[in-house]
Amino acid sequence: MGGTVAVRFAAGVVGEARRQAHLAFRPEIGVPTAWRTLCGQEIPAHLAEVADRPAGMPCFGCLSRLPAPQPGAELPPA
Repeated sequence: MGGTVAVRFAAGVVGEARRQAHLAFRPEIGVPTAWRTLCGQEIPAHLAEVADRPAGMPCFGCLSRLPAPQPGAELPPA
């Protein structure tokens, strides 16, 4: 199941100021060994917290690199 997910360091791995919610593309199959975020950061999978929706402060670098929605595409429910 592909799509975009929010990835951040798990609690206790880094200080709270570094626990920004980054965006990454979920692979079609399996879990990557490291999540490559849209801003270019790599977060090792064993140190990551992954969610379908962002939690916490968003990474503005990731947000600015999100692809534009395709014309006629439905927005996910809030």
